Amino acid sequence: MSWYVVDAVDRAVERTKNCLFQPFDILKWIKLTIITLLIGAGGSFDGGNGSRYSGSQPDSSWVPQSFTDMLSTYYQHLISFPELILIIGVLALIILFVVMLGIISSVMEFVFVESLVRNDVRILKYFKRYLKKGIYLFALRILIALAILIFIGILILPFLLGAGIMSNGMNGPGGFFVPLFIIFGMMGFFTLLFLIILFSGIINSFVNMAIPVSLYSDRNIFSALSGVLGHFRRDWQQIIIYWIGRLLLGIAVAIVVVIAAVIVLLIFFALILIIDIILYFGLSAIFSDTTVWILLIPVLVVEFILFILLIAFVGMPGEVFMKYHMLSFLQKWYPVQIPMFDTRNRPDSHMDEWLAGSVISND
Repeated sequence: MSWYVVDAVDRAVERTKNCLFQPFDILKWIKLTIITLLIGAGGSFDGGNGSRYSGSQPDSSWVPQSFTDMLSTYYQHLISFPELILIIGVLALIILFVVMLGIISSVMEFVFVESLVRNDVRILKYFKRYLKKGIYLFALRILIALAILIFIGILILPFLLGAGIMSNGMNGPGGFFVPLFIIFGMMGFFTLLFLIILFSGIINSFVNMAIPVSLYSDRNIFSALSGVLGHFRRDWQQIIIYWIGRLLLGIAVAIVVVIAAVIVLLIFFALILIIDIILYFGLSAIFSDTTVWILLIPVLVVEFILFILLIAFVGMPGEVFMKYHMLSFLQKWYPVQIPMFDTRNRPDSHMDEWLAGSVISND
């Protein structure tokens, strides 16, 4: 039996070389770096942290009265009408920013796949074309985040109940159960963390495969995800090996990227250090120390931005390779016509029409 995750490696390497190096196009690299940056900027939205509430009232007798009076005074001042409106406005802006970032990240997922499939990177054109699909993907991620929160809540419920029992003084003679409870609590925390990472990774794996299925079939992301899950039930062995292979492949790619990043960043920091020293002593000969540092702040900000862009630039080929590997695996595993740029007999002159016509039946 052939394992598709292994077969896809050579194809992904060849496609990555064709995309990035044959020929080498610095503008193409920059655009792909921008896409991966925007995808990563909203990636944190896949998970979520939720507040938890325990029905029992905690014992606050140990808190000093002066401290509680100070908090009470601050709270009364905080909830006065003008300040409350300001806080609500700031929170609304933060929420709006997070939502916009999440939508942009979701749309860029489609832009990234389309750019690699065509080997033609067009950010604005593809962004406009797949805005609706990206909004649906963002909605799916909202539902996934809520499901993860519910999953976390179910898993931590026994721990919260145990904490409630402990707070009511049922800790046994001599506090024997206190260290025992802490030990089991730590074990439960790391088990919970592992389950969250595992659950999130599995779901995101299916979502990532559903994105090209949605692109190149007549489906929205929800229907595409349903199709991928349905196919998983029929051929789960390939996916299990796929997850293991992707883990090992991701580690190997990360090692290569880290080595390349260290080399590039050492050169970058050496150049920046030389430039900063020259600027500092040059400006010090003209201005006072305070003025020099005021003038250097914008330079440091620009250098920090360049540092972030450089890290993304170095890591981008790894992202491209991993995406090509997923697409190559999907071509073998799932019955969808992905019109890759290196597919034989691809009608280049009517690419848009051919893409629109590559439809598979619903599972």
